[in-house]
Amino acid sequence: MKSEKKERGKKKGFLDLLLGKRVIIQSKYGIIYDGIFTAKDGDYYILTNAKVIGRKNIAHVDLIGIKHNVIAHIHVKPKKVEPVQQ
Repeated sequence: MKSEKKERGKKKGFLDLLLGKRVIIQSKYGIIYDGIFTAKDGDYYILTNAKVIGRKNIAHVDLIGIKHNVIAHIHVKPKKVEPVQQ
């Protein structure tokens, strides 16, 4: 019973909040990964039903692992994207 209470009261981390959601990961090199965050396995972030958007091509893949040290940032899929006023 005590361990069950601890689990319920445990604060969720950033990756816990992303689990099962569509996320966008931008690499330090400009590659964009768009997929459903499924797990973290060692040094890899695992996405399913993903797109890998490069400079010239877009690859559609069922499963991809992105090594943590190439990631610039991660966010959930945007609700809205607006152009910057110049």
